[in-house]
Amino acid sequence: MLILPAATPAVNSPKQAAPIRTEPDQAEPDQAEPDQAEPDQAEPDQAKPDQAEPDQAEPEQGEPDQAGTAQEEPEHEGPNLEDTVVLRIEPAVEDTVILTLPEAPKSNPGDETVVIALRGPDDTVVIPVVSSTASVAPPTDVVTAVIPVVPGRRDGQRTEVAPPPDPGRTPKPARARREPLDLGHAPAVLTISALGVLMVALAYAGGRVSTGNAQFAYWVGQVVVFTPVVVRLLSRRMAGVAESFLLVMGLALHQYLLKWMYSPDQFRFPDELQHWLATTIIVQSGELFQPNPALPPAEHFPGLAELGAAVAEMTGLPVTAAGVIVAGIAHLVFVGVLFAVVLRASNSPAVAGVACATYATALHYLFFNSMFLYQTAALPFFMLAIWAVRRWRAEGGRMFAALAVVSMALTTVSHHVTALALVATLLLLAVAELVVDQPRRWSALAMPGAAAVVVAAWILLVATDVLGYLEEPVDQVVRTVSQLFSGESDPASTSAPVSVGQLVVQGAGLLGLLVLYLAVTRDMVHRRDRDWWRWAAVVGGMVFFAGNGVRFLGQNGPEIAGRLSTFTYIPISILAAIGLVRGVQLIPAKDEFGHRWRAAAPAIDVVMPGGWNLYSRVAAGSAMITLLMIGARAGGWPPIASILPGPYLAGGYERSVDAYGVASADWQRTTLGPGNRVGGDATSVSLASTYGRQDPVREVGSLYYADVWGLEQDDLVQRVHVQYLVVDRRLSTQLPESGAYFESDPRSGQITSPLTVGQLGKFDSLTGMDRLYDNGTVRIYRTGVQ
Repeated sequence: MLILPAATPAVNSPKQAAPIRTEPDQAEPDQAEPDQAEPDQAEPDQAKPDQAEPDQAEPEQGEPDQAGTAQEEPEHEGPNLEDTVVLRIEPAVEDTVILTLPEAPKSNPGDETVVIALRGPDDTVVIPVVSSTASVAPPTDVVTAVIPVVPGRRDGQRTEVAPPPDPGRTPKPARARREPLDLGHAPAVLTISALGVLMVALAYAGGRVSTGNAQFAYWVGQVVVFTPVVVRLLSRRMAGVAESFLLVMGLALHQYLLKWMYSPDQFRFPDELQHWLATTIIVQSGELFQPNPALPPAEHFPGLAELGAAVAEMTGLPVTAAGVIVAGIAHLVFVGVLFAVVLRASNSPAVAGVACATYATALHYLFFNSMFLYQTAALPFFMLAIWAVRRWRAEGGRMFAALAVVSMALTTVSHHVTALALVATLLLLAVAELVVDQPRRWSALAMPGAAAVVVAAWILLVATDVLGYLEEPVDQVVRTVSQLFSGESDPASTSAPVSVGQLVVQGAGLLGLLVLYLAVTRDMVHRRDRDWWRWAAVVGGMVFFAGNGVRFLGQNGPEIAGRLSTFTYIPISILAAIGLVRGVQLIPAKDEFGHRWRAAAPAIDVVMPGGWNLYSRVAAGSAMITLLMIGARAGGWPPIASILPGPYLAGGYERSVDAYGVASADWQRTTLGPGNRVGGDATSVSLASTYGRQDPVREVGSLYYADVWGLEQDDLVQRVHVQYLVVDRRLSTQLPESGAYFESDPRSGQITSPLTVGQLGKFDSLTGMDRLYDNGTVRIYRTGVQ
């Protein structure tokens, strides 16, 4: 560092010293450019006599070959230095700096050049500057100017000296600062994803005409829709919240299009048809709480039907089109609020985006959770209540508390299972806060208590039939568990077989989630994490892994496990996103004592990976999430054999609905009138209860399996009071795709051959049973029961 004391006569009024400019000569590649730089504006230093302090200016962004200046302002009455001293640095002499003073006084020409030997990078040399008047003696007080000699910075701040750049390459300019609404590469990535949507649409078209390569196009399209978005979300060069949010919402929209394109003209899934009927009844009657024979509990949960009816009335659209719009908007709102919740909890748009992408691999995400079902309408209010509760706990305010309570009420009147899940989730969050936070705030129990009161009041005072509706699947799971311990077997409790390939894919994805779950949990334990939201997610992850075992418990086990994962997949998705984005160590490094598993973990809020480590994590994370997506599509909905639309399949749910079945249901409504007791296979009963407005009878499987009609069959007809039986002759040509022909099928999972022609044709030879309808495929018989 060079210090120049300016020795000049004192004057009456102090003035600021003129800036000292440095003019280098022929700089090396890592030195300043030969052009003279304009001085930076900085606050002058306050120097005492015979003392000097370096400038403390804030560093500025600039090129690495820029030089700097400094200014000074004396505390006392100082000299009036009008001239500028130009210092020329000549690098010709090794280990020296030659200062040429072109403005030196004429009376003393020998002092024009001063040669100073450099003692070291941090040494300071004091150079006396001769006054412009030779006859004036230097005063005792001097003014000192500080010139820091640091290569590569104009502002004079000492920085690390970078290695000399390649003279043949132009320095890369600094990356521009991202704007808050910068979309980054999201439009390009979503364009690639849209090409995947087109490929799946072509696969659907090929499936309808039984094209051989339709399956291949379907899986390739699914990967193209999903994987580019995941890769971008895992990248560290994200633009910010806007890009991450747009990617998440674009992916949700594309995946909803995949669901809609499967059956764009009408609802075919049995549950969608049930809610289509509830909405149609409201549109026609103009009243809520109307009986729904297809799904009696839906009568007291009219949230979805009311939304669909309102859209149909305001727009004039058919109920089907209104239902598609309502379900799509509800699905997108749910994903958007989920993004907001995770963003608020993690303060990272990358974590929020990856969590939403991981959640998109849930078993029922693509179809079931975006269908026209009352759970689809309840999920946005479920997430909104959680978001409002977090804001209320963090910031207070009546507005968030009121929003939370309103969201609880809307969730309750929309879907019973989602309302119960909301109570459990809020209770888990409250307990985690009480355990982790110190001192304890018992007000955390206020919101779960309010939710419990709202849900209990609605179920006990209004929807009293929901308890009996939920009792049957719970009893079946309990019965199956007891049979496992006792060694007994029940054909009705046997789950449908699953292929080995499907189990391998799903198992590999679950194993990846388990590894991330254990790594993040270990990291939190070693750091003694005090974030109660993360600890609540850890407990929720345990419930997720336990719930996956339910799929092997009985005929309805896979359905119960899939519906349970709608809620338990949220916490495991958050933990997986933290592990992938934050760079949590899967296998910890050894500490100084050689201990691997006792070593202190790095902070979870520091993005650790970089370079090849980052690339490997992005590749591994994208592969794992893509594998989860493939496993969910193969084991979720629709079943793997009917994953493409196409011709009729017995017991194939959407694939079982065609023109023959719909025509027979319409005939029942127009000819028989509504409210008759009608039995048949699962698809015939679904169509009769919705399109036909009949009262369904589901316990009639033994009537069809009987080779001959006897007293047992007469007794069953009288006991269940079935008036009409629907017989689809195609049941004798195909095995059931779902493993059962009928609801509550007595031979579920045990069917090895189709129903015979004699079993289906015996109804024509029975006295007292009349064939009323026959369209060549579907027949309807009257049993004679009044």
